[in-house]
Amino acid sequence: MGEDPGAPNYDPQHKIIRSLINGSRGPMLRKATGVDWAGDPIEIANRFDLGHGEENYEQMIAHFKDYNDVAGDHPSNLAATSLALNAYMLNREPKYKRWLLEYVDAWRQRMRDNGQIIPSNIGLDGAIGGETSGKWYGGVYGWGFTVVVPQDGSLAHRNTTHLGFAGFMNAFLLTGDDKYLDPWRKQIDKINAQKKRVNGQDVYPHMFGDDGWYDFTPAKYSYNALEIYYHSMRADDLPRVPANAWLDYLHGKNANFPEQALRADLDHVRRQVQGMRADASTPDTRLADDALKFSPASIQSLVELMQGGLIGGKNRLILHCRLRYFDSQRRRAGLPQDVAALVETMSADAVEVRLVNTNQLHARTVVIQAGAYAEHEFTSAALGKNTTHIGGPSFTVRLAPGAGGRLKLRMKRYAHPPTLTFPWDR
Repeated sequence: MGEDPGAPNYDPQHKIIRSLINGSRGPMLRKATGVDWAGDPIEIANRFDLGHGEENYEQMIAHFKDYNDVAGDHPSNLAATSLALNAYMLNREPKYKRWLLEYVDAWRQRMRDNGQIIPSNIGLDGAIGGETSGKWYGGVYGWGFTVVVPQDGSLAHRNTTHLGFAGFMNAFLLTGDDKYLDPWRKQIDKINAQKKRVNGQDVYPHMFGDDGWYDFTPAKYSYNALEIYYHSMRADDLPRVPANAWLDYLHGKNANFPEQALRADLDHVRRQVQGMRADASTPDTRLADDALKFSPASIQSLVELMQGGLIGGKNRLILHCRLRYFDSQRRRAGLPQDVAALVETMSADAVEVRLVNTNQLHARTVVIQAGAYAEHEFTSAALGKNTTHIGGPSFTVRLAPGAGGRLKLRMKRYAHPPTLTFPWDR
């Protein structure tokens, strides 16, 4: 945020994070080298199995040969807004909200100034393409960032500009303002309008370089289309979303999706554990990242089906969901023991969830919250023909032994400032 003089990563005048490589000692403002990315020399042959297939340290350096233009801002830096959002939700200190919206608003203006396409380099002077000879598509991980794979000479397209939407989602969480979604709708539509016909088939671009749009594939450019629809719940946003079994289920199709998704997740867990047990590496031949490929954690279907939420992953860091559950007896987040939840339908102002107490002997009590951070408000809850007024971000349900039911919850979305405070402490 630019508050620490020893780490001037943020420029409040130009509203930029000053480099793609930044941290506690400030930003890197020179050209990056392979050593900056790969680190000090290590012995590889007959020891380490590297993720990009490098066979020696020289290939590690060669992998990053073109990873030079890091000075200036890049959309990936919008992930930093998740840090500010967490700080704001912890104690509601206004400066974190102000900084987040200031930074996202600056990027929103840049999209407008750049013909509805988010630029991948902002110069230290605040100019689009300022550190890449005026090329809005320049820079590491930019629209034109295609590199050569040193092992085989193939080309790899590594454009990560779409990750910037995480910041816009955070701004939307704070405000509920559609102005944070609309630029990305327009970007998707503008890119797909560049389609061309090849061998009787429409193909769509995903990269932009000195010669214009390239990397045409049969798949439309659709990054963040699901997230846009999820936040807006507008029917006109749905056609941009590629085929999605979860949305089909919520719209009354694909009734078997919950069972299929859970079986697929359990199969994934089984395969991951088998891989972990079969791993022959030893501590001195295992890099820090190597264990990640065996992680058995598989939560996408649980987030979708239980919370009506989006899977965050490593690039988002913030949970966006319609429902969250708390165990007031144990004073913790999550469903109480023996309680099951299934979100069956969802619209802009309502969600239907089936709750079941699988314990045949003991009652269970669950607190249901509107949104991951109490940002929504429940207006009413209906069970069959009985409707109860709520008028708040949470309420409590008592489930008798073996009992269950389908609750229809009416809500106003983005009605409250988000908070990390649990329901019983508010």
